[in-house]
Amino acid sequence: MSMNTVNVTTIICSDCGAELAATAATCQHCGGATANQPPNASKEKLKQLLDRPWVIVVLLLHVGLLGIPVYWKTNYSVATRLLIVVASIVYTAGAVGFIVMMLRWLISLVFGG
Repeated sequence: MSMNTVNVTTIICSDCGAELAATAATCQHCGGATANQPPNASKEKLKQLLDRPWVIVVLLLHVGLLGIPVYWKTNYSVATRLLIVVASIVYTAGAVGFIVMMLRWLISLVFGG
């Protein structure tokens, strides 16, 4: 039994179908990961993304309390992470209070109470 050697010079991106060099770690067209990328690389990219202050602000404004596990995984100091968690709690409580207040106002407007 003989084994034939095959030299691969290009690969196809599984996300967009673009032809890439066989050694490419990510697609130059769509940014998708290839099989050549180590499995922990995507986790490391996510960790780097979470360490950007603007990402924390967007998460805080959109998910509030639900983001606490994500906030805690950042590389910020414990004091900063605690501050983010407290801000998340205060923001969520304020948002819920505002929604309740607006609903009460709307109900009194509609039903004349």
